[in-house]
Amino acid sequence: MNKFSNRAIKGICKAGDVYLPQNGEFPKYSDVGGTQFLDMMIENAPPEDIKALNLAMAIISFLPNFMVAWLVNWFASATKSSSNGIIASNLRQLHMGLRGLVYGTYYSELINPNYKGKTPLELLDYSINRVED
Repeated sequence: MNKFSNRAIKGICKAGDVYLPQNGEFPKYSDVGGTQFLDMMIENAPPEDIKALNLAMAIISFLPNFMVAWLVNWFASATKSSSNGIIASNLRQLHMGLRGLVYGTYYSELINPNYKGKTPLELLDYSINRVED
């Protein structure tokens, strides 16, 4: 079963604050992000990928914020690279996977249940209409 370590979740929160910093009324990722839902989101991912992401995020959790910001921007810049080399392609995969996890637990109903302010969806005046049979 795929699972993030506590250290990896701290790293995801640090990276999430780079992707989604506090901006006006919008809270920063670490305040509202539903990190308790991350394990559910990676349930069906290849275990080798999650093991590698766990390691990368655990390392990021120990870095100072300015280095995390630099790394996240480096990951993002790899999407503009025309290189097909192993480093650029791995950085693109890391960027897409990490960004998907962060945005998926910010702009959804999968938020931190302890968060008391307006959620990002409320601030956007957007509601999810789910129809169940």
